[in-house]
Amino acid sequence: MTSAAGPAPALVRYRAFLGAVFAPGVHLTYAVLWAGAYEAAAVLAAGGAWRPSAGSLVRAVTIVAVLLCLRLADERMDESYDRVHNPDRPLVTGLVSVTELRRAGLAVAALAVVVNAPLAPWSAVVLAALLGYAELLTRFALRMPTLRDRPLPYIVVAYPVQLMIGGYLYACATGTGVVPPGARPALLTLVFAAAFLHFEFARKTVRAPRAGTRTYSGTALGATGSGVLTLGWALVACVLLAAVTEPWHLPVVAFLPYLALVFPIAGAVAYLGGRARRWPTAFAMLYLIVLDAGLVVGGVLA
Repeated sequence: MTSAAGPAPALVRYRAFLGAVFAPGVHLTYAVLWAGAYEAAAVLAAGGAWRPSAGSLVRAVTIVAVLLCLRLADERMDESYDRVHNPDRPLVTGLVSVTELRRAGLAVAALAVVVNAPLAPWSAVVLAALLGYAELLTRFALRMPTLRDRPLPYIVVAYPVQLMIGGYLYACATGTGVVPPGARPALLTLVFAAAFLHFEFARKTVRAPRAGTRTYSGTALGATGSGVLTLGWALVACVLLAAVTEPWHLPVVAFLPYLALVFPIAGAVAYLGGRARRWPTAFAMLYLIVLDAGLVVGGVLA
């Protein structure tokens, strides 16, 4: 099987594409931690102890599928930008074509919905809505490419996707009986939304950004405002988590996730203190990992 995008078989080129822009191992680890952390937090909030299940694995793999669909969509939306700023991207070099990315995204999305339908029907509905919104957003951004160059307006219209991932976890976890429906597990979706916003702002917070690059520092927030907001999202996530789970009523292991605050505080000291030109992205990633891993460990040991 060959394609106009290159002489190599499509499967070979897809593998090369994934290696360049979507490391499966990294995303699977992140998805496992995210799905497990949400379930563990919801069970802790209900006063129980969490144990992973086959459903946990399905939810984690589904998140990987969603993240892959979003990556495929981002590549399509960023093609014109990448031709100037990232000429080595696979779509720009011709490794894959726009048509192939669109088809791959549709196939992955359809498979994810089909797998979730028998597990928890409402989760499949939320998933379909999430992926449909992402596709509509992609087409809208392609028709208005300047939207992608304005980080603050774009995050307003794009971030509902992250919220809907939380909605999927809620619908699937409650639909399979992992946790009962209620306000607490629903509010936990905001915890993970805020935590990811910390990472999102951290990777685009830099002093004196180059002209034409997409950063929050280059908006009305400015370099300092962007840094303050980056720290703020991390604090908001932990405050919301504490309000929902009330760890002071739980075993001491329930406080493990809050060790993650070391990293945004260290990032703020480095960036806002003027020692770092950009927010240390590694600290933001470690914040997500430690927060989620702390919830998983705390949920099991509780």
